[in-house]
Amino acid sequence: MSRSQAQKLRQRSLREGKLDPTMNRLHWFGTNPVTKTTPTRIELQARQQNKHKSRNLNHSYGDDSFYFSISS
Repeated sequence: MSRSQAQKLRQRSLREGKLDPTMNRLHWFGTNPVTKTTPTRIELQARQQNKHKSRNLNHSYGDDSFYFSISS
């Protein structure tokens, strides 16, 4: 039997040093998919507490304090 056109193209791409298309099947392009889990209640609370803290990193709170003394 003769080879199909798709099989000829696959073998040609392998001869030219390209990736084997069969490696891309069923594995999300060579990577294994990670199962997605829902966050726990503690993770959700920690995310809410730390939500806007990175925006305030460039502010210097407490650095502008000074010592004032009245001597009598």
